Amino acid sequence: MFQLYDIHGSIDTIVEETAVTVGVFDGVHRGHQQLLSQMLPTTHYPLPTLVVTLTAHPSFVLGRRQSEYWLDDPEEHLRLLFEAGAKYVAVLPFTREVAQLSACEMARLLYEKLNMRSLLLGYDSRFGSKQNDDFDRLPQLATELDFTLQRGEPFLVDGSPISSSRIRESLLKGTVEEMATLLGRPYSLTGMVLHGRGVGHTLGFPTANISLEETRKMLPKEGVYFVKVKGESFAPLESQACKAGREVKGMANLGIIPTFDIDKPSLEVHLIDFKGDLYGQTVMVEFVHRIRDIVRFGSTESLQNQLQEDLKACRQL
Repeated sequence: MFQLYDIHGSIDTIVEETAVTVGVFDGVHRGHQQLLSQMLPTTHYPLPTLVVTLTAHPSFVLGRRQSEYWLDDPEEHLRLLFEAGAKYVAVLPFTREVAQLSACEMARLLYEKLNMRSLLLGYDSRFGSKQNDDFDRLPQLATELDFTLQRGEPFLVDGSPISSSRIRESLLKGTVEEMATLLGRPYSLTGMVLHGRGVGHTLGFPTANISLEETRKMLPKEGVYFVKVKGESFAPLESQACKAGREVKGMANLGIIPTFDIDKPSLEVHLIDFKGDLYGQTVMVEFVHRIRDIVRFGSTESLQNQLQEDLKACRQL
């Protein structure tokens, strides 16, 4: 049932006793990070941290949400959980059958299969079937099986708890600075650089066309953004700006290009002061600041003039 991982990759079993927390952990935001920091081995929590994360949003599986978009990709999700302090991650395929398990049935499963001896719940989290609701019996089960049961604290920003829903609202507004505050890092999209339509070269602003076909992540609000682009290949390439690290500043167009009647959304990034060939390589684009909306220009010259202004704004950032 559980797919087990440690920082080195997949594993077969977990033999030591563990402190467990369960949830979707979408985006592994600062609230999640605080919860996991509470579980780091101390005199209060002397056990290694094991995170049980779900492969699907329960609201999607149960039909309460029409689409399923995430705040992270699967590999990114695992990496972020380990960076936040997990020693082990157990991925639980969330199905309608799993959704029928009561809270006590799930806790007993964690106790038997994952050697759970401590269970930490988020400040507002519940799990288990609502139809077979025995969540309030968890303290009795904890006494029976001899595991500890704890509740985490909310992480507040501007007086309100951080949540994945709050971050999604920021995504829809394009307020990427707020997203970075809530996540604890800039929001990013990762994809392969493909040959595009050549529009950027026509305008004098060559771009890297980033494929988004493989991502499961929500896209920020369409617009022109100041971004930072990271990739393994940057350091040895020609750009002097890259030789000190693996990051390049860029100007990104996320969405349609109405001036050229291109109505299929894409992510096109002009890398500032960069020369090199990235075709076929995978890069990560971090969204730092939203510059403006996408608009239709009356001429190519008007668009070029605006791009010069956008580039100037990016350089100042």
